[in-house]
Amino acid sequence: MKFNKLFSLTYNERLLPDKKDFVILRKGLLLKLFGLTKCIHLNWILDLLPCKYDFDDFYPQPLEKEPEVYLSIAAILKNEAPYIKEWIEFHKLVGVERFYLYDNESTDKVKEILAPYIEDGTVVYTYVKGTVKQMPVYQDAVYHYKYSTRWMAFLDLDEYLFPVEKESLPDLLKDYEQYPALVANWVMFDSNGLLEHPQGKLVTETYTRVYKNYNIYENHHVKSIVNPKKVRFLNNPHYCYYNYNQYAVTENVERCKGPITRYNSVNKIRINHYYCKSLQDYKLKIDRGRADILEKREFNAQEVNFQETTQDYAIQKYLPELRKRMNASEAANHRELTATNV
Repeated sequence: MKFNKLFSLTYNERLLPDKKDFVILRKGLLLKLFGLTKCIHLNWILDLLPCKYDFDDFYPQPLEKEPEVYLSIAAILKNEAPYIKEWIEFHKLVGVERFYLYDNESTDKVKEILAPYIEDGTVVYTYVKGTVKQMPVYQDAVYHYKYSTRWMAFLDLDEYLFPVEKESLPDLLKDYEQYPALVANWVMFDSNGLLEHPQGKLVTETYTRVYKNYNIYENHHVKSIVNPKKVRFLNNPHYCYYNYNQYAVTENVERCKGPITRYNSVNKIRINHYYCKSLQDYKLKIDRGRADILEKREFNAQEVNFQETTQDYAIQKYLPELRKRMNASEAANHRELTATNV
């Protein structure tokens, strides 16, 4: 039986319809394909899969090709209206040209904020219904837009990716073009002791408190910036498998074998992970649920206020220009609203 025929048993729409079908694909369908009856981890199956088979056969053909950009971000979001403009403007500042955003049933009018970006092609917007959609939409982004972007980063809306030494992400990524992916460690930030986010303040200027020990286990996680044409399969939100046994590397050109590195290294590229923000934001995050699994987060006071801490201002070199861009964007929106009301 051909792969695409087998895949059609569970893939009938552009996006996988629900979590159950995706689980069938990952754990049941592949097991059946190889005649395996015991529950074996997906990674083992992929290691057995001959390189001549490409997981393109599991997916429809890419959509009509858009003009290729060098760097894009794919992300799933839900009720991120208060902070999404800063997130977009910041990443444009460091060299991201396009955003593939999947809106998972937001109710806070985030699409209205995104409207100017959608109109000028900066944002490719897709509305997604259901739960546990993170991996299905990542798969969708890779296999539909692989010919529209040289690099694609997978980030959450509380993660800010930036180069430490070079001026822009494209400048940095040119040093890693021989590899299918570069992974970046994150640095976790807490609430800075704030109960609510201060009005009018940017995320990147407000939250500066991190673990004193950068090499703490929580900072060993990575996110991937991939060449989507070389992705074989997305295993989880952090890590992918690549064609022909190629592998992702860290900033130090060390092979990365999974979603966690042996140590934290953020000398060339890093992600500021504003996991908590204020206490109020943290509670809203818990209520919002998770995009990758059904299990809800539990309140953890240690995530709100770390124990041994220090201050981290690395991202604030971008603040002057970021403020200008945010103000310019606000002014443009005001002029457009005024013209509409005349």
